[in-house]
Amino acid sequence: MKKLLYRILFVICLGIFLFSAWQLYTIWAGSQQVKNETGQLESYLKQPAADKTKEEEVEVFSPDWAGLQTQNPDIIAWIIIPGTDISYPIVQGADNEYYLNYTALKEYNRRGAIFVDAQAASDFTNDNTIIYGHSVDVGGMFTSLKDFADQAFFDSHPYYWILTPSQNYRVEITEFTKGDGSNAAYTTSFGDYRDSVIQTIKDQAMYSRTVDNPDQYPYVTLSTCDLDYGFSSPQRLILTGILEPWYEPIPING
Repeated sequence: MKKLLYRILFVICLGIFLFSAWQLYTIWAGSQQVKNETGQLESYLKQPAADKTKEEEVEVFSPDWAGLQTQNPDIIAWIIIPGTDISYPIVQGADNEYYLNYTALKEYNRRGAIFVDAQAASDFTNDNTIIYGHSVDVGGMFTSLKDFADQAFFDSHPYYWILTPSQNYRVEITEFTKGDGSNAAYTTSFGDYRDSVIQTIKDQAMYSRTVDNPDQYPYVTLSTCDLDYGFSSPQRLILTGILEPWYEPIPING
């Protein structure tokens, strides 16, 4: 009887071990898939360009949009946030469901892709464009937005980049917020209440900064889940900024 119990216990423990190993492998494989795809797409993002002020060459961001959109016509932009691991293509689908579970190359993956709200103008001309991405416990996608919850990090990282086929932008970060879908930062059309909406976004923020010409440019809002409350919680991390057209070369390591 003892031998039978030991055998049953051994089988149970083996089953738990194999299940855990499979789960770990699935997590690793998912991360590798996104990493490999992003690396593949990044080959369309960069090219060497001579900087006449220096003897050496400097790599700058200069996307081959035709090449990127050959890989997936839904790719409309690229986002790079200095000081984080966020450097991904931005896609826009027919709805806000598909890219929750599919990558920028349309492969199934629970990490999904970074995507613009399906109802938004693809050229970022709305009053406020919402960009979504998952936070995941192993990192990647928009997980690093949590770094902005530290005020020192927020203060030392005042901008990021969005590259599009028609225009590059430097996004001047204005607010970091913890909230839910009712937050004013999810307002996409300001109408006659622009000043009021912007003030409400600022009032609801954890941190904010004053920027030049806040009324001149459209806003953009990055949204991801707040893992402090679990994957199924409606709580979100929200990073808001204004899109300033940028006409200078953007050094890759600058």
